[in-house]
Amino acid sequence: MMLPTSFHTGFLADMPVAEAVRTIRGHGYDMAELNAEVLPWGPAHLGLDTPAGTIAELAQLGPYSAFCLHHRDFGSKDADRRDAALAWTAAMMARAPDLSIGTVHVIPGEETTLGSLHHSLRMAVGDAEKLGLALALEPIVGREIGTAAGALEAIAAAPGLKINFDASHLKPMGDDVTEAARKLAPHVVHMHLKDVTGTPETFRFVPIGQGEIDLAAMLRALIEGGYRGPVSIEHESHWFAGDRRGPAQVLDDCLEDIRRLLAEAAAVPAA
Repeated sequence: MMLPTSFHTGFLADMPVAEAVRTIRGHGYDMAELNAEVLPWGPAHLGLDTPAGTIAELAQLGPYSAFCLHHRDFGSKDADRRDAALAWTAAMMARAPDLSIGTVHVIPGEETTLGSLHHSLRMAVGDAEKLGLALALEPIVGREIGTAAGALEAIAAAPGLKINFDASHLKPMGDDVTEAARKLAPHVVHMHLKDVTGTPETFRFVPIGQGEIDLAAMLRALIEGGYRGPVSIEHESHWFAGDRRGPAQVLDDCLEDIRRLLAEAAAVPAA
């Protein structure tokens, strides 16, 4: 089964957002994933100060697989910081309908508690539902919610919450990612395709095929579980593993990786 392909604009942080989207689409991807997260190697592509003209231009360049609304203070144990992050998230969500985006995703932030995270997720799910959006959580290596079990607990604590499945965070935390895919598939509305090596203390995001994840088996498990959404590349091995390929080569190679892995997934024996 050939699922829609997508690429996260964060890798192209040095480009204006419209140029990044045009570049992604020009390399053959079905969609782009819009980044609103400040990354170690570059600024966010979208923020509260993004001009209306840019939003209007982007609206003509879609479709988009998701809107990445990662904020370090989401779920902070400091109530003021948590509330400010929730207000930012809600304000950014309000831009999604203008871009015909149906899925936004957040992360468990830094210096959190489980109770504060579950509170933030309940509030954010409510804000998303008012806009007709699906709010997805991406478990993150080393954070308060970083495993499939933690994700399922969050879903129970925040009814309506969905999952952005990224096995490169689950694997270092000790999850069997194929089993995690089976358990979480009914809740997954978006996914990142990324490979990884190491532990929570030593992890590195590496080029696809150079890590420790059986990506084909993972994809097969998601598809068997009913997932029909996009496969989005979140390329970070240039920062974590010294990947020296240029942007054009990365875009071409990753699209080939998606197609190859989906074909391999189709050949994996059914569970």
